[in-house]
Amino acid sequence: MVAIDIKRLQYASMHLSDVVADPARWAEVLEEITQAVGAIGVGLIPQTGSEGAVATANLRDCLETYVRESWTEQDRVSHLRSRALLMRGEIALDRDLANADDRAPFFEEFLPRFDGKWWAGIGIRSGSDIWSLTMHRSLRQGPYEQSERAILQQFSLRLNEVGSLAELAGRVTLSTVANSFDQMGKAVVAIDETGRFIHANAAATRLLGAAIQVVGGRLMFRDRHAAAEYSKVIERLRGLREGKILRAPPIIVRRENATPLVIKILPVDGAAKSPFLSARALLLLNEIVGPAKSDWQAFSRAFGLTPAEARLAALLALGDSLENAATALGITRETARSRLKSIFQKTDTHRQGQLVALLASLA
Repeated sequence: MVAIDIKRLQYASMHLSDVVADPARWAEVLEEITQAVGAIGVGLIPQTGSEGAVATANLRDCLETYVRESWTEQDRVSHLRSRALLMRGEIALDRDLANADDRAPFFEEFLPRFDGKWWAGIGIRSGSDIWSLTMHRSLRQGPYEQSERAILQQFSLRLNEVGSLAELAGRVTLSTVANSFDQMGKAVVAIDETGRFIHANAAATRLLGAAIQVVGGRLMFRDRHAAAEYSKVIERLRGLREGKILRAPPIIVRRENATPLVIKILPVDGAAKSPFLSARALLLLNEIVGPAKSDWQAFSRAFGLTPAEARLAALLALGDSLENAATALGITRETARSRLKSIFQKTDTHRQGQLVALLASLA
């Protein structure tokens, strides 16, 4: 049987503040906590999903399986009891989550698959979210005793302090980045890997409206095609590894009585990516405006467009549909399609949205 090493836990507590300045140190700090509390592994997990979760190496497969197999639903009773205790700021132990007559699949079926038997959880408040520091012990290590509950309760005070600081530091980092874009006149929105809205700078706030709204904490697009493209990008974000390039084309958002918006997506890595904030990408919003005549002439020469093709491209860049552009130019839709096909070939684009994004670079 093992017991919490108080001196080691105090050492881990001292180093918790390191994660505020450097979120990448969470994995290292969790390893220290694992040794201090006599566990086989420790995880930091949001109660509303898995975005931003961090775990020690020997607990990652357990966490991934828990999410993949939807164990919050398979053992809903234990999950809800745990959540209720954590929200009240209490320490949750395995024996708190199942009565003697209850069947607890999480403890009877799931944990033994990963050499786990005993469990303890500490609730951490971060903004409006509740996180759990979950600790697993093996059969050999033994359960968490009542005397250890008091030790963990004291440790939870430090965890909640650091959680609040880490969430605040993450927001300050994002705000600083966003304000830098403001100074350049660029609109930027921060989202997590599920597409949940986190922050918008002043320039972006001015562009959000009927075409793009924040509903239920998420970005909603009135343009169905843009909404579908955005969903594809979110799917790619979920599987994107740290430091990798997100190969996603710009999203064109058409607006009524206004020129389109072009959205480029930049993944967030490093210090701006905090478990308690989970910012995963910055969306750069660019409002298309009509370029100067000299810009169009340079663009036409660069891609070898004829005057007729350049006039069609100009209307498309300002948000007109191909049909409306054809009417404005006094040509048939068939002629417009033929010219558009030629424009695609000359500009090495394949869709109208890609062409509009290319033309937007002239603004």
